Amino acid sequence: MPNFARRLLGRHEVILFGIVIVISIVIGVFNRAFLSLATIFEILRGAIPFALMGLGILPVLLLGEVDISFVGVAATTSLVAHTLLHDMGYAGGIGGYILIALPLGAAIALMVGLISGVFRLPVFAVSLGFWLMLYGFNLFFISPEMRFDLPEGLVGFYNHFLIKVQDPIVGETGLHVAVVYVLFAAVAIWVVLRHTVIGRGFYIMGGNREVAVRTGYNLVKLLCVAMAVNGALAALAGVLQCAYKRFFDPILFRGAELYVIAAVVIGGTSITGGRGSVIGVLLGVIFVQVITRGLIYLGVEPTWQQFVVGCMLVIFFILTSLRARLLGGLSGRSGLTRGEGK
Repeated sequence: MPNFARRLLGRHEVILFGIVIVISIVIGVFNRAFLSLATIFEILRGAIPFALMGLGILPVLLLGEVDISFVGVAATTSLVAHTLLHDMGYAGGIGGYILIALPLGAAIALMVGLISGVFRLPVFAVSLGFWLMLYGFNLFFISPEMRFDLPEGLVGFYNHFLIKVQDPIVGETGLHVAVVYVLFAAVAIWVVLRHTVIGRGFYIMGGNREVAVRTGYNLVKLLCVAMAVNGALAALAGVLQCAYKRFFDPILFRGAELYVIAAVVIGGTSITGGRGSVIGVLLGVIFVQVITRGLIYLGVEPTWQQFVVGCMLVIFFILTSLRARLLGGLSGRSGLTRGEGK
């Protein structure tokens, strides 16, 4: 086998893609409806908000930091945007929500990055405080209840499709227009990571912080950029999710942060920093969506979903460790090696 083909087949993303295909076929054997075009489109629509949050958390994880406040950012920014626009009598579409939510999300997450960087605190510790604070703010100061008073322009956004299909089980569905946001965000993040000094800095800082500092990279600046991107994409995910659900939720995504981080890690991103890719994030999110939706098609109780996803995460940790050792990686570590390709 040529070296190029051997390297390609050995990449985590290729292996994960193969696993997704195999699992989909196995589920489809027991329930043929799972392999329908309608189901595929429904999986993609459900994956869109989580893919945006996964792409946002990727630069933070590359730096070797863990943030959980992004779900609170998504909830607060979407709810604040809706409250402001509703009080103004806004009757337009999702554009107005995005114009308010994105800069607000970037600003909130930037505060987390600044506090962490200036006071040399772990992002996880600071983000935990913001997680509690943001959800508490929503419930106490804005609304303790869900808001169903959508503006006229946002009604029906949940069924705005680029391609429509009719299914006897799912009904009318299709490829949702919001997939464009994911594609744009994915390309933008990929370009930054692959072709900019800042992007290389994320990998170098996460791979070896001492070397990165010696070569002129500033951890606080990189962290602030990563967190701002994280907050903006989380805000976009929150607006889209609320538009899907047709109501604005003060506790939106609460508890989903672990699902997002698990999906990104399953996609090959190192929790200790220095390794990860855009394709891996997208595949990891799709993998979790396929597993959770597949269990429903197989008639498995939804309460088992967390158990299965947790088992998959542990398995991927073990497989990553074994793969790193086989490839001559660092032995005796968790297997989440640093500095691997982008």
